[in-house]
Amino acid sequence: MAVTNLASVKAELHSWGVRVDGHDGFSVIARKGGAGPAEGITLVLGGSPASVPLRSSFVASSPYSIACEDAQWTLIRHGERVCTVDVPGEPRFYGMRTSEGIPYRKIALLHGKDCLASTVLQHCDYWGTPAGCTFCGIGLSLSQGQTLLVKKPDDLAQVAQVAGEEGVTHVTLTAGSTFNREQESDLYIRCTRAMAHATGFPVHVQLLPPISRARMEALKDAGVTSLGIHVESFDASVLHAYAPCKGDTSIAEYHRAWREAVNVFGRGQVSSFILLGLGEDRDSLVENVIRLAEEGIYPFLVPFRPIPGTPLAGVRPPDPQACKELYEEVALILKEHRLSWRQVSAGCVRCRGCSALPDFEDLLGARDQNTFTETPARCIVAHAERDIKECSRIRHEVFVEEQGFRSEDDQDGLDPVSVHILALADQTPVGTVRITPMDDHTWLGSRLAVLKPFRGGCGPLLVKRAQEEVRIRGGRRFIAYVQVPRVPFFERCGWRCIQEIPDYHGRPHMLMETSIRPVAAEPQRGERRKGQGQQSHERTF
Repeated sequence: MAVTNLASVKAELHSWGVRVDGHDGFSVIARKGGAGPAEGITLVLGGSPASVPLRSSFVASSPYSIACEDAQWTLIRHGERVCTVDVPGEPRFYGMRTSEGIPYRKIALLHGKDCLASTVLQHCDYWGTPAGCTFCGIGLSLSQGQTLLVKKPDDLAQVAQVAGEEGVTHVTLTAGSTFNREQESDLYIRCTRAMAHATGFPVHVQLLPPISRARMEALKDAGVTSLGIHVESFDASVLHAYAPCKGDTSIAEYHRAWREAVNVFGRGQVSSFILLGLGEDRDSLVENVIRLAEEGIYPFLVPFRPIPGTPLAGVRPPDPQACKELYEEVALILKEHRLSWRQVSAGCVRCRGCSALPDFEDLLGARDQNTFTETPARCIVAHAERDIKECSRIRHEVFVEEQGFRSEDDQDGLDPVSVHILALADQTPVGTVRITPMDDHTWLGSRLAVLKPFRGGCGPLLVKRAQEEVRIRGGRRFIAYVQVPRVPFFERCGWRCIQEIPDYHGRPHMLMETSIRPVAAEPQRGERRKGQGQQSHERTF
Protein backbone atom coordinates (compact mmCIF):
# COMPACT_ATOMS: atom_id res chain seq x y z
CA MET A 1 0.00 0.00 0.00
CA ALA A 2 1.26 3.50 -0.77
CA VAL A 3 2.79 5.41 2.14
CA THR A 4 0.55 8.38 1.38
CA ASN A 5 -2.56 6.37 2.31
CA LEU A 6 -1.49 4.70 5.55
CA ALA A 7 -1.94 7.71 7.81
CA SER A 8 -5.38 8.44 6.35
CA VAL A 9 -6.53 4.84 6.73
CA LYS A 10 -5.36 4.73 10.33
CA ALA A 11 -7.32 7.90 11.14
CA GLU A 12 -10.45 6.40 9.58
CA LEU A 13 -10.04 3.15 11.51
CA HIS A 14 -9.80 5.09 14.78
CA SER A 15 -13.14 6.78 14.09
CA TRP A 16 -15.04 4.00 12.37
CA GLY A 17 -13.59 0.82 13.86
CA VAL A 18 -13.23 -2.51 12.12
CA ARG A 19 -15.61 -5.46 11.76
CA VAL A 20 -14.41 -9.00 12.37
CA ASP A 21 -17.45 -11.04 11.58
CA GLY A 22 -17.54 -14.60 12.83
CA HIS A 23 -14.01 -14.85 14.27
CA ASP A 24 -14.09 -15.99 17.90
CA GLY A 25 -10.35 -15.57 18.45
CA PHE A 26 -10.74 -11.86 19.02
CA SER A 27 -12.58 -12.45 22.26
CA VAL A 28 -9.18 -13.38 23.64
CA ILE A 29 -6.84 -10.71 22.29
CA ALA A 30 -9.18 -7.69 22.36
CA ARG A 31 -9.22 -5.24 25.26
CA LYS A 32 -12.52 -4.69 27.07
CA GLY A 33 -11.83 -2.10 29.76
CA GLY A 34 -9.17 -0.17 31.66
CA ALA A 35 -8.09 3.44 31.61
CA GLY A 36 -7.93 5.55 28.46
CA PRO A 37 -9.22 4.41 25.01
CA ALA A 38 -9.21 0.80 26.16
CA GLU A 39 -11.73 -1.05 24.00
CA GLY A 40 -10.58 -2.62 20.75
CA ILE A 41 -7.85 -4.56 19.01
CA THR A 42 -4.46 -3.68 17.61
CA LEU A 43 -3.82 -3.77 13.86
CA VAL A 44 -0.35 -3.08 12.48
CA LEU A 45 -0.40 -1.22 9.15
CA GLY A 46 2.96 -0.92 7.42
CA GLY A 47 4.72 -1.16 10.77
CA SER A 48 2.47 1.37 12.53
CA PRO A 49 0.19 0.02 15.28
CA ALA A 50 -3.42 1.19 15.43
CA SER A 51 -5.68 0.55 18.40
CA VAL A 52 -9.04 0.14 16.64
CA PRO A 53 -12.59 0.05 18.08
CA LEU A 54 -14.21 -3.36 17.80
CA ARG A 55 -17.27 -3.75 20.02
CA SER A 56 -18.89 -0.32 20.11
CA SER A 57 -22.28 -0.07 18.42
CA PHE A 58 -21.05 2.28 15.67
CA VAL A 59 -18.59 -0.34 14.40
CA ALA A 60 -21.44 -2.24 12.74
CA SER A 61 -21.65 0.50 10.09
CA SER A 62 -17.89 0.73 9.51
CA PRO A 63 -16.77 0.34 5.87
CA TYR A 64 -13.72 -1.56 7.17
CA SER A 65 -13.43 -5.24 7.96
CA ILE A 66 -10.59 -7.73 8.17
CA ALA A 67 -10.44 -11.26 6.89
CA CYS A 68 -7.87 -14.03 7.01
CA GLU A 69 -6.72 -15.25 3.59
CA ASP A 70 -4.04 -17.93 3.35
CA ALA A 71 -2.82 -17.23 6.90
CA GLN A 72 -2.54 -13.49 6.10
CA TRP A 73 -4.88 -10.85 7.45
CA THR A 74 -6.28 -8.41 4.89
CA LEU A 75 -7.95 -5.06 5.51
CA ILE A 76 -11.06 -4.60 3.35
CA ARG A 77 -13.01 -1.39 2.67
CA HIS A 78 -16.46 -1.56 1.10
CA GLY A 79 -15.65 -5.07 -0.09
CA GLU A 80 -12.35 -4.09 -1.79
CA ARG A 81 -8.93 -5.13 -0.59
CA VAL A 82 -6.95 -2.23 0.93
CA CYS A 83 -3.76 -3.82 2.27
CA THR A 84 -2.40 -6.64 4.36
CA VAL A 85 -2.19 -6.06 8.12
CA ASP A 86 -0.64 -7.81 11.07
CA VAL A 87 -2.95 -8.80 13.91
CA PRO A 88 -0.75 -9.50 16.95
CA GLY A 89 -1.79 -12.60 18.82
CA GLU A 90 -1.57 -13.14 22.55
CA PRO A 91 1.95 -12.64 23.91
CA ARG A 92 3.41 -15.77 25.43
CA PHE A 93 3.76 -14.11 28.83
CA TYR A 94 -0.04 -13.76 29.12
CA GLY A 95 -0.14 -17.46 29.94
CA MET A 96 2.44 -17.25 32.72
CA ARG A 97 1.94 -16.77 36.48
CA THR A 98 3.89 -15.44 39.43
CA SER A 99 5.01 -17.69 42.26
CA GLU A 100 1.82 -16.66 44.06
CA GLY A 101 -0.27 -17.84 41.10
CA ILE A 102 -1.20 -14.40 39.73
CA PRO A 103 -1.57 -14.40 35.92
CA TYR A 104 0.88 -12.06 34.25
CA ARG A 105 -1.94 -10.63 32.13
CA LYS A 106 -3.52 -9.22 35.29
CA ILE A 107 -0.31 -7.32 36.01
CA ALA A 108 0.62 -5.79 32.66
CA LEU A 109 -0.52 -5.88 29.02
CA LEU A 110 1.07 -5.41 25.63
CA HIS A 111 0.03 -2.16 23.94
CA GLY A 112 0.74 -1.58 20.28
CA LYS A 113 3.81 -3.48 19.09
CA ASP A 114 6.39 -2.99 21.81
CA CYS A 115 4.93 -1.16 24.81
CA LEU A 116 4.30 -2.88 28.14
CA ALA A 117 1.52 -1.03 30.00
CA SER A 118 0.17 -1.35 33.50
CA THR A 119 -2.27 0.63 35.62
CA VAL A 120 -0.37 0.32 38.89
CA LEU A 121 -3.37 1.59 40.88
CA GLN A 122 -6.64 0.42 39.32
CA HIS A 123 -8.67 2.95 41.25
CA CYS A 124 -9.53 6.62 40.84
CA ASP A 125 -11.06 8.63 43.66
CA TYR A 126 -13.12 10.49 41.07
CA TRP A 127 -14.37 7.51 39.04
CA GLY A 128 -18.10 6.89 39.42
CA THR A 129 -18.62 10.28 41.08
CA PRO A 130 -19.99 13.49 39.52
CA ALA A 131 -16.39 14.74 39.23
CA GLY A 132 -15.15 11.70 37.31
CA CYS A 133 -14.08 11.54 33.66
CA THR A 134 -17.12 10.22 31.82
CA PHE A 135 -15.00 8.69 29.03
CA CYS A 136 -12.82 6.57 31.33
CA GLY A 137 -13.36 2.88 32.07
CA ILE A 138 -10.73 2.37 34.76
CA GLY A 139 -13.15 0.60 37.09
CA LEU A 140 -14.65 -1.76 34.51
CA SER A 141 -11.79 -4.21 34.15
CA LEU A 142 -11.36 -4.39 37.92
CA SER A 143 -15.04 -5.16 38.47
CA GLN A 144 -14.80 -7.86 35.77
CA GLY A 145 -11.85 -9.53 37.49
CA GLN A 146 -9.42 -8.81 34.65
CA THR A 147 -6.82 -7.04 36.77
CA LEU A 148 -5.59 -6.26 40.30
CA LEU A 149 -6.27 -3.20 42.41
CA VAL A 150 -2.58 -2.55 43.16
CA LYS A 151 0.40 -3.95 41.25
CA LYS A 152 3.50 -5.04 43.17
CA PRO A 153 6.83 -3.63 41.98
CA ASP A 154 8.54 -7.01 41.99
CA ASP A 155 5.73 -8.58 39.97
CA LEU A 156 5.96 -5.80 37.38
CA ALA A 157 9.72 -6.28 37.12
CA GLN A 158 9.23 -10.01 36.61
CA VAL A 159 6.67 -9.49 33.84
CA ALA A 160 8.83 -6.84 32.18
CA GLN A 161 11.82 -9.19 32.00
CA VAL A 162 9.80 -11.86 30.21
CA ALA A 163 8.04 -9.32 27.98
CA GLY A 164 11.42 -7.98 26.93
CA GLU A 165 12.17 -11.37 25.40
CA GLU A 166 9.07 -10.91 23.21
CA GLY A 167 10.03 -7.53 21.81
CA VAL A 168 8.92 -5.01 24.44
CA THR A 169 11.20 -1.95 24.47
CA HIS A 170 9.49 0.61 26.73
CA VAL A 171 6.97 0.86 29.57
CA THR A 172 3.87 2.95 30.27
CA LEU A 173 2.62 3.16 33.86
CA THR A 174 -0.72 4.78 34.64
CA ALA A 175 -2.84 5.10 37.76
CA GLY A 176 -6.15 6.50 38.80
CA SER A 177 -5.96 9.96 40.32
CA THR A 178 -6.14 10.07 44.10
CA PHE A 179 -6.51 12.82 46.65
CA ASN A 180 -3.15 11.75 48.09
CA ARG A 181 -0.84 12.73 45.22
CA GLU A 182 2.35 11.90 47.11
CA GLN A 183 1.18 8.35 47.82
CA GLU A 184 0.29 7.97 44.14
CA SER A 185 3.70 9.12 42.91
CA ASP A 186 5.46 7.01 45.58
CA LEU A 187 3.86 3.93 44.03
CA TYR A 188 5.12 5.07 40.63
CA ILE A 189 8.61 5.48 42.06
CA ARG A 190 8.71 2.00 43.60
CA CYS A 191 7.36 0.32 40.46
CA THR A 192 9.64 2.26 38.12
CA ARG A 193 12.72 1.59 40.20
CA ALA A 194 12.02 -2.16 40.19
CA MET A 195 11.34 -2.33 36.45
CA ALA A 196 14.22 -0.07 35.44
CA HIS A 197 16.62 -2.08 37.60
CA ALA A 198 15.42 -5.37 36.13
CA THR A 199 15.28 -4.37 32.46
CA GLY A 200 16.74 -0.91 31.83
CA PHE A 201 13.60 -0.02 29.85
CA PRO A 202 12.64 3.66 29.62
CA VAL A 203 9.48 4.31 31.65
CA HIS A 204 6.63 6.77 31.12
CA VAL A 205 4.21 7.76 33.88
CA GLN A 206 1.13 10.00 33.98
CA LEU A 207 0.09 12.45 36.70
CA LEU A 208 -2.51 15.14 37.30
CA PRO A 209 -1.33 18.56 38.53
CA PRO A 210 -0.30 19.97 40.90
CA ILE A 211 3.09 18.23 40.84
CA SER A 212 6.07 19.65 42.72
CA ARG A 213 9.54 19.98 41.18
CA ALA A 214 10.90 17.73 43.95
CA ARG A 215 8.38 15.02 43.07
CA MET A 216 9.32 15.17 39.38
CA GLU A 217 13.02 14.89 40.22
CA ALA A 218 12.31 11.89 42.46
CA LEU A 219 10.48 10.21 39.59
CA LYS A 220 13.38 10.88 37.25
CA ASP A 221 15.89 9.56 39.79
CA ALA A 222 13.83 6.36 40.00
CA GLY A 223 14.11 5.81 36.22
CA VAL A 224 11.14 7.71 34.75
CA THR A 225 12.21 9.18 31.41
CA SER A 226 8.93 10.59 30.07
CA LEU A 227 6.00 12.28 31.78
CA GLY A 228 2.37 12.65 30.68
CA ILE A 229 0.32 15.53 32.12
CA HIS A 230 -3.00 15.16 30.31
CA VAL A 231 -5.31 18.16 30.04
CA GLU A 232 -7.67 16.31 27.64
CA SER A 233 -9.20 19.61 26.39
CA PHE A 234 -8.34 23.31 26.46
CA ASP A 235 -12.04 24.16 26.43
CA ALA A 236 -13.27 24.74 30.00
CA SER A 237 -16.87 23.91 29.06
CA VAL A 238 -15.77 20.55 27.61
CA LEU A 239 -13.80 19.69 30.74
CA HIS A 240 -16.61 20.62 33.11
CA ALA A 241 -19.04 18.54 31.03
CA TYR A 242 -16.91 15.42 30.57
CA ALA A 243 -13.98 15.58 33.05
CA PRO A 244 -14.91 17.87 35.96
CA CYS A 245 -11.95 16.77 38.09
CA LYS A 246 -9.63 18.08 35.39
CA GLY A 247 -11.72 21.20 34.86
CA ASP A 248 -11.26 22.08 38.52
CA THR A 249 -7.52 22.48 37.86
CA SER A 250 -6.71 25.81 36.21
CA ILE A 251 -4.97 25.89 32.85
CA ALA A 252 -2.33 28.06 34.52
CA GLU A 253 -1.55 25.16 36.87
CA TYR A 254 -1.20 22.83 33.89
CA HIS A 255 1.23 25.20 32.20
CA ARG A 256 3.23 25.54 35.39
CA ALA A 257 3.48 21.75 35.66
CA TRP A 258 4.34 21.37 31.95
CA ARG A 259 7.12 23.95 32.14
CA GLU A 260 8.58 22.42 35.28
CA ALA A 261 8.40 18.96 33.72
CA VAL A 262 10.31 20.14 30.65
CA ASN A 263 12.98 21.56 32.95
CA VAL A 264 13.33 18.14 34.60
CA PHE A 265 12.80 15.69 31.72
CA GLY A 266 13.75 17.82 28.71
CA ARG A 267 12.01 19.04 25.55
CA GLY A 268 9.98 16.36 23.83
CA GLN A 269 9.79 14.10 26.91
CA VAL A 270 6.60 15.71 28.25
CA SER A 271 3.26 15.10 26.57
CA SER A 272 -0.43 15.82 27.00
CA PHE A 273 -3.44 13.93 25.68
CA ILE A 274 -5.83 16.21 23.77
CA LEU A 275 -9.12 14.51 22.95
CA LEU A 276 -10.81 15.28 19.65
CA GLY A 277 -14.55 15.14 19.09
CA LEU A 278 -16.04 16.40 22.36
CA GLY A 279 -17.08 19.81 21.05
CA GLU A 280 -13.77 21.64 21.34
CA ASP A 281 -13.16 24.88 19.41
CA ARG A 282 -10.75 24.15 16.57
CA ASP A 283 -9.02 27.54 16.42
CA SER A 284 -8.49 27.62 20.17
CA LEU A 285 -7.13 24.08 20.06
CA VAL A 286 -4.55 25.00 17.41
CA GLU A 287 -3.48 28.12 19.30
CA ASN A 288 -2.95 26.10 22.47
CA VAL A 289 -1.10 23.38 20.57
CA ILE A 290 1.30 26.01 19.27
CA ARG A 291 1.90 27.23 22.81
CA LEU A 292 2.60 23.68 24.00
CA ALA A 293 5.01 23.07 21.14
CA GLU A 294 6.82 26.32 21.92
CA GLU A 295 7.31 25.11 25.50
CA GLY A 296 8.61 21.72 24.33
CA ILE A 297 5.51 19.64 25.14
CA TYR A 298 4.24 17.07 22.65
CA PRO A 299 0.48 17.64 22.04
CA PHE A 300 -0.83 14.11 21.54
CA LEU A 301 -4.08 14.43 19.59
CA VAL A 302 -6.30 11.43 20.28
CA PRO A 303 -9.79 10.96 18.78
CA PHE A 304 -12.37 10.32 21.47
CA ARG A 305 -13.38 6.69 21.61
CA PRO A 306 -16.45 5.51 23.54
CA ILE A 307 -15.90 2.56 25.87
CA PRO A 308 -18.88 0.25 26.41
CA GLY A 309 -20.09 0.53 29.99
CA THR A 310 -19.14 4.20 30.44
CA PRO A 311 -21.54 7.18 30.41
CA LEU A 312 -20.35 8.13 26.90
CA ALA A 313 -20.73 4.64 25.45
CA GLY A 314 -23.31 5.83 22.91
CA VAL A 315 -21.34 8.83 21.60
CA ARG A 316 -19.66 8.42 18.22
CA PRO A 317 -15.98 9.22 17.60
CA PRO A 318 -15.15 12.39 15.65
CA ASP A 319 -15.34 12.71 11.87
CA PRO A 320 -12.05 11.28 10.52
CA GLN A 321 -11.72 14.03 7.90
CA ALA A 322 -11.71 16.69 10.63
CA CYS A 323 -9.09 14.67 12.51
CA LYS A 324 -6.93 14.35 9.40
CA GLU A 325 -7.00 18.08 8.78
CA LEU A 326 -5.90 18.71 12.37
CA TYR A 327 -3.19 16.05 12.13
CA GLU A 328 -1.78 17.76 9.04
CA GLU A 329 -1.73 21.16 10.70
CA VAL A 330 -0.26 19.95 13.99
CA ALA A 331 2.39 17.86 12.19
CA LEU A 332 3.59 21.10 10.59
CA ILE A 333 3.65 22.79 14.01
CA LEU A 334 5.67 19.93 15.47
CA LYS A 335 8.14 20.09 12.60
CA GLU A 336 8.49 23.84 13.02
CA HIS A 337 9.31 23.41 16.72
CA ARG A 338 11.56 20.39 16.19
CA LEU A 339 9.38 17.95 18.10
CA SER A 340 8.69 14.40 16.98
CA TRP A 341 7.24 11.19 18.33
CA ARG A 342 10.56 9.58 17.47
CA GLN A 343 12.29 11.65 20.16
CA VAL A 344 9.97 10.46 22.93
CA SER A 345 11.63 7.75 25.01
CA ALA A 346 8.55 5.90 26.25
CA GLY A 347 4.79 6.00 26.62
CA CYS A 348 1.68 6.58 24.56
CA VAL A 349 3.32 8.92 22.05
CA ARG A 350 6.07 6.36 21.45
CA CYS A 351 3.49 3.57 21.13
CA ARG A 352 1.42 5.50 18.51
CA GLY A 353 -1.52 3.10 18.75
CA CYS A 354 -4.22 5.60 19.73
CA SER A 355 -3.38 8.46 17.34
CA ALA A 356 -2.45 8.93 13.70
CA LEU A 357 -0.55 12.16 14.45
CA PRO A 358 2.85 10.37 14.41
CA ASP A 359 1.92 8.86 11.04
CA PHE A 360 1.11 12.30 9.63
CA GLU A 361 4.48 13.44 10.98
CA ASP A 362 6.17 10.67 9.01
CA LEU A 363 4.05 11.44 5.95
CA LEU A 364 5.11 15.08 6.10
CA GLY A 365 8.74 14.05 6.42
CA ALA A 366 8.52 11.79 3.37
CA ARG A 367 6.82 14.54 1.37
CA ASP A 368 9.45 17.09 2.38
CA GLN A 369 12.22 14.70 1.43
CA ASN A 370 10.70 14.17 -2.01
CA THR A 371 10.17 17.89 -2.49
CA PHE A 372 13.46 19.26 -1.28
CA THR A 373 15.85 16.42 -2.05
CA GLU A 374 14.68 15.32 -5.44
CA THR A 375 13.48 18.80 -6.58
CA PRO A 376 15.19 21.36 -4.32
CA ALA A 377 13.61 24.80 -4.08
CA ARG A 378 15.38 27.87 -5.44
CA CYS A 379 14.59 31.54 -4.91
CA ILE A 380 14.46 34.27 -7.53
CA VAL A 381 13.71 38.00 -7.48
CA ALA A 382 10.34 38.44 -9.15
CA HIS A 383 10.72 40.93 -12.02
CA ALA A 384 8.21 39.62 -14.56
CA GLU A 385 4.57 40.50 -14.03
CA ARG A 386 3.56 36.84 -14.02
CA ASP A 387 6.01 36.11 -11.17
CA ILE A 388 4.74 39.04 -9.09
CA LYS A 389 1.20 37.76 -9.62
CA GLU A 390 2.31 34.34 -8.35
CA CYS A 391 3.64 36.03 -5.19
CA SER A 392 0.22 37.67 -4.69
CA ARG A 393 -1.57 34.38 -5.32
CA ILE A 394 0.50 32.52 -2.73
CA ARG A 395 0.00 35.29 -0.16
CA HIS A 396 -3.76 35.26 -0.71
CA GLU A 397 -3.92 31.47 -0.28
CA VAL A 398 -1.89 31.53 2.95
CA PHE A 399 -2.98 34.73 4.67
CA VAL A 400 -6.58 35.14 3.50
CA GLU A 401 -7.85 31.64 2.74
CA GLU A 402 -5.86 29.72 5.35
CA GLN A 403 -5.24 32.19 8.19
CA GLY A 404 -8.42 34.23 7.85
CA PHE A 405 -7.01 37.73 7.32
CA ARG A 406 -8.92 40.21 5.17
CA SER A 407 -7.82 40.75 1.57
CA GLU A 408 -7.36 44.47 2.25
CA ASP A 409 -4.91 43.63 5.06
CA ASP A 410 -2.70 41.72 2.65
CA GLN A 411 -2.79 44.32 -0.13
CA ASP A 412 -1.18 47.59 0.94
CA GLY A 413 0.77 50.52 -0.49
CA LEU A 414 4.18 48.91 -0.01
CA ASP A 415 3.99 46.39 -2.84
CA PRO A 416 5.07 48.88 -5.58
CA VAL A 417 8.21 49.93 -3.65
CA SER A 418 9.18 46.44 -2.47
CA VAL A 419 11.39 43.68 -3.83
CA HIS A 420 9.41 40.44 -4.20
CA ILE A 421 11.17 37.08 -3.89
CA LEU A 422 9.61 33.90 -5.27
CA ALA A 423 10.50 30.32 -4.29
CA LEU A 424 10.24 27.62 -6.97
CA ALA A 425 10.23 23.85 -6.54
CA ASP A 426 11.19 22.59 -9.96
CA GLN A 427 9.28 25.30 -11.89
CA THR A 428 6.31 25.46 -9.50
CA PRO A 429 5.85 28.65 -7.40
CA VAL A 430 5.60 27.51 -3.77
CA GLY A 431 6.56 30.47 -1.55
CA THR A 432 7.24 34.19 -1.37
CA VAL A 433 8.57 37.01 0.79
CA ARG A 434 9.03 40.72 0.19
CA ILE A 435 11.59 43.26 1.41
CA THR A 436 11.02 47.03 1.56
CA PRO A 437 13.65 49.78 2.00
CA MET A 438 13.10 52.11 4.96
CA ASP A 439 15.25 54.94 6.40
CA ASP A 440 18.86 54.75 7.66
CA HIS A 441 19.92 51.56 5.87
CA THR A 442 17.00 49.67 7.43
CA TRP A 443 14.88 47.23 5.46
CA LEU A 444 11.55 45.70 6.38
CA GLY A 445 10.70 42.06 5.70
CA SER A 446 7.10 40.96 5.36
CA ARG A 447 4.61 38.61 3.75
CA LEU A 448 6.61 35.40 4.19
CA ALA A 449 4.24 32.72 2.89
CA VAL A 450 4.80 29.09 1.90
CA LEU A 451 2.16 26.74 0.54
CA LYS A 452 1.30 23.88 2.92
CA PRO A 453 2.86 20.94 1.06
CA PHE A 454 6.23 22.74 0.87
CA ARG A 455 6.68 23.92 4.45
CA GLY A 456 9.62 22.83 6.51
CA GLY A 457 12.43 23.45 4.01
CA CYS A 458 11.27 26.40 1.91
CA GLY A 459 10.86 28.99 4.69
CA PRO A 460 14.54 29.10 5.73
CA LEU A 461 15.57 29.41 2.06
CA LEU A 462 13.34 32.45 1.61
CA VAL A 463 14.62 34.11 4.79
CA LYS A 464 18.23 33.48 3.76
CA ARG A 465 17.64 34.89 0.27
CA ALA A 466 15.83 37.92 1.72
CA GLN A 467 18.78 38.65 4.00
CA GLU A 468 21.20 38.34 1.08
CA GLU A 469 19.13 40.70 -1.07
CA VAL A 470 19.09 43.27 1.75
CA ARG A 471 22.86 42.93 2.10
CA ILE A 472 23.70 43.50 -1.56
CA ARG A 473 21.32 46.48 -1.65
CA GLY A 474 23.26 48.22 1.13
CA GLY A 475 21.06 47.34 4.10
CA ARG A 476 22.57 47.15 7.59
CA ARG A 477 19.51 46.35 9.67
CA PHE A 478 16.64 44.03 8.79
CA ILE A 479 13.38 44.14 10.80
CA ALA A 480 10.03 42.36 10.66
CA TYR A 481 6.72 42.21 12.49
CA VAL A 482 6.33 38.49 13.21
CA GLN A 483 3.22 36.61 14.31
CA VAL A 484 3.99 35.28 17.80
CA PRO A 485 3.75 31.56 16.86
CA ARG A 486 6.47 32.15 14.22
CA VAL A 487 8.96 33.71 16.66
CA PRO A 488 10.85 30.44 17.42
CA PHE A 489 11.36 29.89 13.67
CA PHE A 490 12.98 33.31 13.26
CA GLU A 491 15.06 32.84 16.39
CA ARG A 492 16.50 29.70 14.80
CA CYS A 493 17.28 31.82 11.74
CA GLY A 494 19.35 34.14 13.94
CA TRP A 495 16.79 36.88 14.58
CA ARG A 496 16.19 38.51 17.98
CA CYS A 497 13.10 39.92 19.67
CA ILE A 498 12.81 43.70 20.13
CA GLN A 499 9.27 44.48 21.27
CA GLU A 500 6.03 42.59 21.76
CA ILE A 501 2.96 44.13 20.12
CA PRO A 502 -0.16 42.63 21.79
CA ASP A 503 -2.75 43.70 19.21
CA TYR A 504 -1.51 44.08 15.66
CA HIS A 505 -4.21 43.63 13.03
CA GLY A 506 -6.13 41.72 15.67
CA ARG A 507 -3.30 39.32 16.55
CA PRO A 508 -0.21 39.44 18.77
CA HIS A 509 3.08 40.13 16.96
CA MET A 510 6.72 40.56 17.85
CA LEU A 511 9.02 43.17 16.34
CA MET A 512 12.25 41.29 15.47
CA GLU A 513 15.53 42.23 13.83
CA THR A 514 18.80 40.85 12.54
CA SER A 515 22.03 42.57 11.60
CA ILE A 516 23.32 42.44 8.03
CA ARG A 517 27.00 42.08 7.25
CA PRO A 518 27.98 44.94 4.90
CA VAL A 519 29.27 44.34 1.39
CA ALA A 520 32.85 45.57 1.10
CA ALA A 521 33.68 47.56 -2.04
CA GLU A 522 30.72 46.17 -3.95
CA PRO A 523 28.33 48.33 -5.93
CA GLN A 524 24.71 48.12 -4.84
CA ARG A 525 22.44 46.23 -7.16
CA GLY A 526 19.67 48.71 -7.91
CA GLU A 527 18.87 51.94 -6.14
CA ARG A 528 17.64 51.85 -2.59
CA ARG A 529 14.46 53.83 -2.43
CA LYS A 530 13.31 55.66 0.65
CA GLY A 531 10.38 53.84 2.24
CA GLN A 532 7.31 55.04 4.04
CA GLY A 533 8.37 54.34 7.63
CA GLN A 534 7.35 51.41 9.79
CA GLN A 535 3.77 51.14 8.64
CA SER A 536 1.17 49.26 10.65
CA HIS A 537 0.34 47.43 7.41
CA GLU A 538 3.26 45.10 8.07
CA ARG A 539 1.33 42.34 9.73
CA THR A 540 3.81 39.51 9.59
CA PHE A 541 7.04 38.39 8.05
